[in-house]
Amino acid sequence: MAEPAARQRLYLIDGYSNIFRAFYAIRNLSSSKGEPTNAVYGFVTMLRKLLREENPELVGVALEGGGERMRKERFAEYKANRAPMPEDLRTQIPWIRKFLEAQRIPMLEVDRYEADDVLGTLSKKAADAGYDVVIVSADKDLMQLVAPHVSLYHTKKDKLMGPAEVEEDFGVPPAKVPDVLALMGDSSDNIPGVPGIGEVGARTLITEYGSLENLLEHASEVKAKKHREGLLANRDQAILSKELSTIHCDLDIALDPDALRRDPPDPKALRELYTQLEFFSLADEIKAEGGPVEALPPAVEAETPEAWRASTAGLGGEVYVAVLNEDRPLGIVVGGAAGEAETAPPVYADFRRPGLAEAALASLR
Repeated sequence: MAEPAARQRLYLIDGYSNIFRAFYAIRNLSSSKGEPTNAVYGFVTMLRKLLREENPELVGVALEGGGERMRKERFAEYKANRAPMPEDLRTQIPWIRKFLEAQRIPMLEVDRYEADDVLGTLSKKAADAGYDVVIVSADKDLMQLVAPHVSLYHTKKDKLMGPAEVEEDFGVPPAKVPDVLALMGDSSDNIPGVPGIGEVGARTLITEYGSLENLLEHASEVKAKKHREGLLANRDQAILSKELSTIHCDLDIALDPDALRRDPPDPKALRELYTQLEFFSLADEIKAEGGPVEALPPAVEAETPEAWRASTAGLGGEVYVAVLNEDRPLGIVVGGAAGEAETAPPVYADFRRPGLAEAALASLR
């Protein structure tokens, strides 16, 4: 009997969950012009690691397509308590989009809906079409999407979660996550929930009654007075909270496996982008125009300030700098782009020699 064909894997990345995580995980990283680059670098590092280690056949990044308007139409105060995106993060979003374009990874967005809804719709359609889906996010709301062929790689917990892991971690099966969220509310999204019912109480009630709807039908029978009174007085608010917490899985968006297929990146565009962002070690890894970046020849030492100035005078175009010893620099190596190597080989200045540190820093300025 023939072995069944292996299901291809689709990795759906929650863009802003990972962008915000990168932004707060790496601080004080900026270019020589003072432009912040920490979120870009963190996101680039995360995505490169995922592509290298998991090698997915299909991949896409969900972003906000003018998102959340549908929920705001239902509840004007939805997310009203959120602070605006920090300015030093907002300026990095275009760079992240350029990186995804150069990496040739599609950006998935639908107007009026949030990235969660795009993830929900595509994960369900892909699982139904015979794919194994991995959603990459730290958002607990996305646990409701986990199913037999849909798992959540929780980036904060560094854990791959299937249905059993969600139930163990959150206390209810994935399908009941919106019911729990409807009771406990969500301060980050300004979802009101039911006053007097916290996370533990919400899990206990949904485990006992099975669903929010059944719980509301039997609200007068709930033993805990605080819970009973909260449910009886806030029935409509509980129903609205579940609606706001439920991820839409029926958007009018097609599953196009060919568009999600992982294509080779554009090496020239990536190298230019990394150079602009001053991610020089990443730029040097890129194979430029179908071939590896040429290694520069060994550096020649300039033993005097005069020799340094004479040796580096011809450098132009792209200039690469290596500082030796991060604590207290002992020296520096400067080299032109690979195409200039024959006329301007890398030059080394040993800062322990008189005048070399001053000469090198002056020429760099």
